[in-house]
Amino acid sequence: MPEILPYHTPSPRTLLAWDGTAYRPIHIDAAGNVQIDVLASALPAGAATAANQVIINATAELIALIRNALQSVDTDRLIVRGEDQLFTLKGVLALLTSGNISGANGYLQTAVVPDDEYWIVTTVVARDTATGCTRIRMFNRHDAVDVQIHVQDKAFAVDENTIWGGHTYLDPGDRIRVTFVGGLVGDWCVVEITGFKMTLET
Repeated sequence: MPEILPYHTPSPRTLLAWDGTAYRPIHIDAAGNVQIDVLASALPAGAATAANQVIINATAELIALIRNALQSVDTDRLIVRGEDQLFTLKGVLALLTSGNISGANGYLQTAVVPDDEYWIVTTVVARDTATGCTRIRMFNRHDAVDVQIHVQDKAFAVDENTIWGGHTYLDPGDRIRVTFVGGLVGDWCVVEITGFKMTLET
């Protein structure tokens, strides 16, 4: 039978450990805690050592940051810095508006831009189908303020067009407004706009 080192143990109930040659009593510190020193690790390469856990935790944090970049969880759309300045063609803008002007020398205006879009207006065509006007003015009505983009003074014939081309930009709630100086109450007028729609980033 292998020997026990040291030769004399305090009690037959002393905990023993096998070192491959002999049994040895397990060391207990002053507080009564078992003390075992591990001099070498049998863990395979890549096992969950403290150093590897630090690397894994750092990687998990990076994954969390990428997940937080999603506009909403479980979608494939990433939020990218500066994306609201990229050109995004959502669709064609081609809108005809017709109706009675607001009164003598009144106006007709388009529908407002919806909440999820920008409108880039490139042409505006307007006419009074009932009365020959003396001035037709076009406005970008932004945030309830009329900003003039075109004016033409002439003796317009009935149903004669005035045409503007260029670029004017509308965001949600904006619209194009056209005033018909010389127009009469009840005149039927027409405003046509073309351009393109862009996605509004939120």
